[in-house]
Amino acid sequence: ARFASAAKFHLLAAGAAVAVIGKRLIDAARDAEETRGKFKTTFRSVRGEASRTAKELQRGFGLSGTQAKQLLADTGDLLSGFGFTGKAALDLSGKVNKLAVDLASFSNFSGGAEGASQALTKALLGERESVKALGIAILEEDVNAKVLEMTQRGLTFETERQAKAYATLEIAMSQSANAIGDFERTQDSLANQ
Repeated sequence: ARFASAAKFHLLAAGAAVAVIGKRLIDAARDAEETRGKFKTTFRSVRGEASRTAKELQRGFGLSGTQAKQLLADTGDLLSGFGFTGKAALDLSGKVNKLAVDLASFSNFSGGAEGASQALTKALLGERESVKALGIAILEEDVNAKVLEMTQRGLTFETERQAKAYATLEIAMSQSANAIGDFERTQDSLANQ
């Protein structure tokens, strides 16, 4: 009787474990499908280039295909909502997310690449407080000075918001010189495994 009772308990426990694993697999498949849809919609005008950028982010920065598309789509969607063309949103999104992976690797950022990407994306849109956790401090006067410098170099932008976003990214990159390339340098380290 004890053996039968123990066997029954183990069978129930195994069945519950299989159910949990099955649910996680279904959830992961659903999330991947939603990410693919958002990615395709966000970058519909530059679909081929967006796919190449996602593959580059995946191969060069240790992300899964779904993760790369999610980071690109999340940033690109916000930028599109602020009037960026698909090409401009993809360009900035690619640069932001490469920097995000390097910053997360360099500083062992608790939010990982996704958290670093969110902080950088917010900074592009004017909410610069969250990038301080990444070792970046950007003031409005810095952004305005960088926009002036960029326009004096002959760069043109469709909107002031777009100019400020590009300026913010340039400042973030200049303040992150030590971090840029960190993932590639340390990808075999225990922390990046």
